[in-house]
This record gives sequence, structure tokens and C-alpha cells, in this order.
Amino acid sequence: MDKTLRQALGHLAIAAVFGAGWWASATAQVVQPPGQGPNVISGLNVGFRVERTIGGVPEGRLVVLVDGRWVEPTFSTGVRLLTK
Repeated sequence: MDKTLRQALGHLAIAAVFGAGWWASATAQVVQPPGQGPNVISGLNVGFRVERTIGGVPEGRLVVLVDGRWVEPTFSTGVRLLTK
């Protein structure tokens, strides 16, 4: 294997490791502060508060992080559920 190909494969391997780390840190996490109610599945500032599960399917509300607290937003326009 020549030097250029080895360097290219090395760079590709390093990029794959960094990409996997970025992807893993960007995935949703379940956050439940001690004593503060139901689980919140969240990204950075937007989440889904799981209030219960029905047949293994979570049911809850859309929430946003404001001053360290998960609060339910109000919308200036209507929000409709998508049907199957």
C-alpha cells in the first residue's frame, strides 16, 4: 500500500470516529431531574414529556427548556395531529 492511500484511510478513520461521536452526542436523551415529575425525551432545548405509555407507545406533550425548566409552549397558530 502506498503512503498516500494509507494517509487517506487514516484520515477517513479519524473522520468516522469524530462523526460517530458527534452523532452519539446529538441523539435524544431521557432526562429526569430528581423529584421533578415525568421523563422528558429531549434534544438540546426541545423535548417530549412522557406522561404515560399505552401498549408500549409513549403519550405526552411537547415541551421546551426555559430557564432550566421544561414548560409546555403555546402556539400562535394551530397545531394539528397527523393521522395515519
